[in-house]
Amino acid sequence: MPSPSPSAQSATAAGKVAAGALPSVPQLCGNSLPMQALRAQIGRIARCGAPVAIRGESGTGKELAARAIHAQGARASLPFIAVNCGAIPEALMEAEFFGCRPGAYTGALHEREGLFQAANGGSLLLDEVDDLPLAMQVKLLRVLQERRVRKLGGSSDEAIDVRILCASQHGLGRGVAAGTFRQDLFYRLNVIELALPSLRERRGDLQVLCEAILARLAPGQGVSLTPPVLAALAAYAFPGNVRELENMLERALAFADGGVIALDGLDLPSSAGITAPRTALPPVVSERQLCLPGMALSGVVPVLPLDMYLRQAERDMILQALVQARYHREQAARQLGLSVRQLRYRMQKLTIQELLA
Repeated sequence: MPSPSPSAQSATAAGKVAAGALPSVPQLCGNSLPMQALRAQIGRIARCGAPVAIRGESGTGKELAARAIHAQGARASLPFIAVNCGAIPEALMEAEFFGCRPGAYTGALHEREGLFQAANGGSLLLDEVDDLPLAMQVKLLRVLQERRVRKLGGSSDEAIDVRILCASQHGLGRGVAAGTFRQDLFYRLNVIELALPSLRERRGDLQVLCEAILARLAPGQGVSLTPPVLAALAAYAFPGNVRELENMLERALAFADGGVIALDGLDLPSSAGITAPRTALPPVVSERQLCLPGMALSGVVPVLPLDMYLRQAERDMILQALVQARYHREQAARQLGLSVRQLRYRMQKLTIQELLA
């Protein structure tokens, strides 16, 4: 087995640095209805210790949501370790996750802790967890079941106490349906699912996001956006979500004249313009219409196990009704055409009960 490359060795170190840097990390911001609902969910999820599967498009802030769950929970003073599962070479995964003993492979001269040991007592975020190869999924499942890890080259297990958070772009159910993600691991990780809204679903937060991003990129400079710039941003589809917005504003800062970002300095993609993105936007969805899980912007729904699909659709509709009713169960039950007792039963069956307790 090859010795770890510098990039692979830095994975654990990067996580340790992140654990002590929480106060400087950007926070989820915005006052739109989707963000209010998201923050309410995070507050409730943080109270329990169950695994959480965070689902959201690239650039929606999945790691920020994971950090918020950790920061509001009982483990806030303990380590938070984030690792991108797709960034670790397959040959080094076991050593990176579980640690290694001296002589476990060529170049392993010293004993080394893995990510699970580094996060012991705190939280471990497995970003892009659906990129894990099946062989590694089996080993991860064993750790989650037994709450013990064995270092590579070791002969004994050691107990660990870690809250597992994971993140993926399309949800773990898609990997299960495609045969690339183990169903037993899915049930271990997907105890609670947290869906993040795309920037297209929270356009009302654009100005707040721009102000927060500019304050971080150019502190104390008072950079502002002209009204045409805000209008152009509101008309753009943002396939890269908040990450793309930040990249766009950072580039525009270089061309800002007198602390003002004008339309000609924004450099929106040529195919976008101000009016063109309207053809690229998803269909207008009424406030009462449900966006079913896994639905693509084109309206084509990928094939998923039917019971999994219907369960998530029912859960999303109940959560939407609860948010609109400000978590007043009697009012939410009336909106859904259920009795309070029926609603309570469904909430318990779909694990919504523990989020709102």
